[in-house]
Amino acid sequence: MHRFYLESTAGEPLQTDASIRLPENVSHQIRNVLRLRADDRIVLFNGDGREWTAVLDRDGTRTDREWRLSARLVECRTPDVEMRTHVTMAMALTRPQRYELALAKCTELGAHRFVPVISERVLKADRVIGANRRKRWRRITVEAAELSGRVKVPEISEPMPLVDVVDLRSAEQIKVIFLWERTDEPMLADLLNAMRDQASPPEEVIVVLGPVGGFSVEESNMASERGAIHASLGPRVLRTETASIAAMALAAQVLE
Repeated sequence: MHRFYLESTAGEPLQTDASIRLPENVSHQIRNVLRLRADDRIVLFNGDGREWTAVLDRDGTRTDREWRLSARLVECRTPDVEMRTHVTMAMALTRPQRYELALAKCTELGAHRFVPVISERVLKADRVIGANRRKRWRRITVEAAELSGRVKVPEISEPMPLVDVVDLRSAEQIKVIFLWERTDEPMLADLLNAMRDQASPPEEVIVVLGPVGGFSVEESNMASERGAIHASLGPRVLRTETASIAAMALAAQVLE
């Protein structure tokens, strides 16, 4: 069954046998793209950790600007698909196409939150995040969550300077992992395994990744001084989007 995220009802309770009007974008997708019909079943979720099987009603509501369908909720489930340890991907800004690929794939793998990072080598052109770009990012993560069977959509924070991202470790159960290709520190997989096996595993892990050209030595030293843990993905230099996906895949396997 096709899955759809109901952003307009996020956080609001849904009830069995309730009939709800579907948002315009969902109605358009169902009616004009997928060509679904009355009595067809779909899956709906609104980010509260549950998903609903729903049956499309026979009639929709048409106005001058839109056609909105209705659906009746018939069954509720709470799938065990979200990671128990929250993983925040703090990825330095880079070219839009590369960044969007990382957003989509890390969402599919289970990322809890994204923090766009402004570091020394982020190009000035990449630092400007307009409203249209943020909407596109949101659409990408929603579609990735729908596709992968998730019941929550990752939050995307406002862009932050690197030093502020590292300082997010102020809470005891938040660990910041600083990925740097020039470090002699442990491999990321080994570090994550050690964290998982602790008596009190972290509640959140923040994985920090650099831009094209990587982090500078000064940034690496700053991160160490502020308590970030250095780690490596291996001897090869990876592009930002490749490193992001590889790191999230390791975290999903080890911390699941």
